[in-house]
Amino acid sequence: MSGLVHHPAVAAWRELRPERLTPRCIEIVRDSEKRGIYRLEGVGCGGSGVIAKRNRLSKASIEHTVYDEILPRLPCTTLRSYGFVPEDDEFAWLFLEDVGSARFSRLVAEQRTLVGRWLALMHTFAPSVGASAGLPERGQRHYLEHLRAARRNIRHNLANPAVSGSDVDLLWSVIALCDYLELHWNELDECFEGAPATVVHGDFRPKNVFLRTIDSGAGVFVLDWETAGRGVPAVDLAPPKGLCLRNHLDLVTYFSIARARWPALSIESIDRLMTAGTIFRRLAAMDWASLDLASPHVARGVARLRIYRDEVVATMPEITRAAARCES
Repeated sequence: MSGLVHHPAVAAWRELRPERLTPRCIEIVRDSEKRGIYRLEGVGCGGSGVIAKRNRLSKASIEHTVYDEILPRLPCTTLRSYGFVPEDDEFAWLFLEDVGSARFSRLVAEQRTLVGRWLALMHTFAPSVGASAGLPERGQRHYLEHLRAARRNIRHNLANPAVSGSDVDLLWSVIALCDYLELHWNELDECFEGAPATVVHGDFRPKNVFLRTIDSGAGVFVLDWETAGRGVPAVDLAPPKGLCLRNHLDLVTYFSIARARWPALSIESIDRLMTAGTIFRRLAAMDWASLDLASPHVARGVARLRIYRDEVVATMPEITRAAARCES
């Protein structure tokens, strides 16, 4: 027990809540140089567990803002935030309620309905509370920067000796795709006419969504807001991976709730947002995958870029049709 006191997570917790007990044990959920997640047993309200999350200060600050200033003011369930402790000029600790291990399954219709309702409430009520929160921009410009960063990284690493001849052909095709998308970027912009800016999660997918029984029934709890910001809700509506997974949440429920506050919303506009959001997600993924090209082991990055390129190409005809409908 005495050794636990000296664990960095416990030291930060005691700085925040000196009256709290030392945890019964610490479970390592994730432990790396840039990000650590630990479960502190028995120190939360009623002897519950607390999740201690160490992250870059910039990312931890975004999450802290969402948990403390935005979600508690919305008519949707949210987990308890115990506080925020800067470690130094680069890292900080965030302490959150442990919501358990029951992740959302898109295969269960009732869960898709619950999650669709939660997301609609969050999106439609957040504009009134999120505008002054200082969240970063996560709209079209943000994803255009992902496109440019991916293209820049690929160009810079074309001369890497680990990149084979066939890989070079693939990488040039990704560069050409980025060039084409940037040239036609206004077609994406046109699809967002009338779409409101709101708070977006940025990485809304099943692994970040949990369900737990509460007094009113089943509650939805969404974690990992480090990529959150302000923008149109396109990226949150897009399927997280694969182009055929459009049943990742109940879009009919989402539409029925969101339309009450956004009268101009239609099923067609949701479809346009979802299509554009798919491209946004893949551009961000391209950016991250392109970082692998700087190493001697480029195979993983090349394989991912091939997948993302193919998915973007498959989505582009839908964007063209959506832009045409906007103009008609």
